[in-house]
Amino acid sequence: MNDVQSIIDRQLGIYSRFNYDNILKRLSVQSEESFYGLQTASSPANFDQDPPIFACRFSEAPGYEHILALANEDGRVAIQDTRTQKTASTLEGFQCHNNAVFDLAWMPQNMKFVTVSGDHTACLWDVAEAAPRRELVFSSHTRSVKTAAFRPTDPRVFATGARDGRVLVWDARCAAAALVLRPDLCLAGCHAVPPRASPRARRPRADPRALSITGLAFRDDLALVSCGECDGNIKVWDMRKNYGVYKREPLPRHSIPYCGSSARNGYTNLIIDDARVRLYASCMDDVIYCFNVSTFGSLPEQRYVGHENSTFYIKTGLSPDGAYLVSGSSDKNAYVWNVKYSQPVVRLSGHRAEVTCAAWCQRGDTKIVTCSDDARHKIWRVGPEAPAGELAGRAELTPRADGGPQWGRDRTPHSLKRARRAEPATPATPATPATPASPASPAARAAPAAKRAGPRRCLAELLGARDADAGAAKRQRLDAPAAAERAGRRRARAPSPAAPPAKRRRSQPERAADAWPPGGPAGPAGGGAALSPRSPAARSPEGEPCGAVKIIAFTTPTKDLPNFVLNGEAPHLRLMSPVRKKPETTDWLTLMVRERRGKASDATDKPSVAAPSSPKENMPVRRNSVTDKMTKSSTKSRTLLKYFSVARKEK
Repeated sequence: MNDVQSIIDRQLGIYSRFNYDNILKRLSVQSEESFYGLQTASSPANFDQDPPIFACRFSEAPGYEHILALANEDGRVAIQDTRTQKTASTLEGFQCHNNAVFDLAWMPQNMKFVTVSGDHTACLWDVAEAAPRRELVFSSHTRSVKTAAFRPTDPRVFATGARDGRVLVWDARCAAAALVLRPDLCLAGCHAVPPRASPRARRPRADPRALSITGLAFRDDLALVSCGECDGNIKVWDMRKNYGVYKREPLPRHSIPYCGSSARNGYTNLIIDDARVRLYASCMDDVIYCFNVSTFGSLPEQRYVGHENSTFYIKTGLSPDGAYLVSGSSDKNAYVWNVKYSQPVVRLSGHRAEVTCAAWCQRGDTKIVTCSDDARHKIWRVGPEAPAGELAGRAELTPRADGGPQWGRDRTPHSLKRARRAEPATPATPATPATPASPASPAARAAPAAKRAGPRRCLAELLGARDADAGAAKRQRLDAPAAAERAGRRRARAPSPAAPPAKRRRSQPERAADAWPPGGPAGPAGGGAALSPRSPAARSPEGEPCGAVKIIAFTTPTKDLPNFVLNGEAPHLRLMSPVRKKPETTDWLTLMVRERRGKASDATDKPSVAAPSSPKENMPVRRNSVTDKMTKSSTKSRTLLKYFSVARKEK
C-alpha cells in the first residue's frame, strides 16, 4: 500500500490499523544470531551433534514477552533472552523428557509452560525461579502427545491431543486434592474415519493413523477447536458437555469440512487471533485457510498460498496486531503474509533445510524466530536498508502485484477478454501493383474493414473472420463472370480511351445481395437464417454495417403443413368442441326381448344400426321346465287383490 495513501486514510478516519509491508523487507539475521542447536554460538557447527528443533514459543507473561522457549527431538528445552544480541548469545538448556518434545505452550499471565512428548506424558514447568522446576506430570495418553493449548481466561486449564485420537482436558488445581491426577474431560475418537473392512478379518478395523490429533485451540472458555491428521475436518467441542458417558463417536457442536480439492487434507496447526474471530489452519495441501469462528462458516474467508507443507512439523505464528502471518515451509524458507492478501509479502531465506516452526514476538520491536531441520534457529530483526557485513539470512520480496492479488478475483485468461488493444503503427511499405481482381470485389472491400477492426482478441471474432473470408472468396468466384461482363459493357460505352469510365450506381437489391454471406437468404444456397447487423459478414459494399436487413426469400419446413385452424378441427381443440351424439346400437338379445314383449314396434320407429349376427340367432329356444315359460301379455289391470282371497263371513 502507498504510504501517502495510508496517511490520508488515517486523517479521514477510515484507516483501521498500520501497514508495515515496507518494513518487513528489511528483516535480516546477523551471523551472531544464527544459533546451532540448543548450544551457545561459540560451539562448532556439527550436524551430527544436535537434533532438529520441533517447537519454539515466546512467553505470554506481562513484561517477559521477549523470553523464548525452544524444544528439540532429544527432549531438551532451552530458554533464551532475545532482548538484544548480547543477551541472546546465552542459552540455558535442561532435559525435560526422555523422548522428543513435539510442542510446548506457555501459560497465560505466568512464567510456566507445558511440554508434550513422545513418552506419552505432558509436564508443567515453572521457570520463574533461578532453575526450572517441574510441577506436575500428566500421564493418561496411550501414545505420543502431539499438541497442547491453554484456556485464555483460566490459565490452570489446558487441553492435550495425542496420536491415540483422544483429547484430554486437564485442571492443574485438582492436583493438590487427588492422589492420582485424572483428566476432567475425555474426548475419544474425535477425528476417526469410518472403519475399513479387512478381506481376511470378520470385523472391520480402523486405521490407527487416522486418529491422530495435530492441533488444538480454545475459542473461548466453552468451545475447543481441534483438527486431525487425515480426516480433513475442523471440529468445535462444547466444554459443558460430558462426552465420556457416550460409547459411540462423539458429535461436535460445529464441524468445518475440508474445502480444498487435494487428497492431502490433513491439518498441522491451529491458531486464533486475540479477538477470537479468525482461525488460521495450516493444511497439507500447501494452503493456510482463514475461517470465521464467530459464525462457524464452512467457507474460508482467505487462503494463503506460496509455501510448501510436506510434513506435520510445520507450524505458523501470528503477529501481535493480527495483521501478519508467518509460517515455515518445506522449500527451506519461511514466508510472511499480510492477512488481507493471499500471496506472501516477503520470503525469509537463509536456512539449509526444511523450516519447521516460526514464532512472532508479542511485545517490543519486530522479532521473528524460525527453526529448521538443520538444527539451527535464527532471530530476525529489522535492520538497515543497506546492511553492511555478512548476513546469515535476509528477506526477499516475492513476485506479486502491488497491493497483493486477492483470492477469488476474476481469473479469466487474457486472450478471452473483449477489450481491444492498440497496436504500434507499422512502417509504410512501398506501393505494390494492383491485383487483377476487380476494385468492387468483396475481397477488396473486406481488406479496409479488416484493417479498421484491429487485432482480434476472442474466439468468436476469429471464427467470424474465418467465415467472412470464406464467404468473400466464394462470392469472388461467383461474381467474376458478372464483373467481367460489366467491365466489357463499360468499355463499349466509353467514347474514347482517354476518358474515364462512368461509375454506375449500384441498385439497392445488388447492394443488399452483397451484404449477405453464402448460405444466407440471398446466397447461392437459397435459404438460411438471417444475420445480425453486428456480424462481420453483414457489411454494406462501402464497408459500413447495414442499418436494416431485407429478407429476399423465406423458406420454412412447416410451410406445407395443414392448417387445422382454417381447414378443420385442430387436435388440441377436441376437448373444447361440442360432443357429438353417438348412434344408438341395440344388440340381438335386446331386440329379441322387445319382440317377445310386444315392443318390436318401438325398435322399428327409431333408426338403429343392425345388431351383429349370432350363431344362435336362428336356433329354437329350449325350455326345460314350466317355470321358464314366459307369461303372456294381458290387458287386464293387475292389483294387489290378486294375491289375496276375499271370503265373506256368514252371519
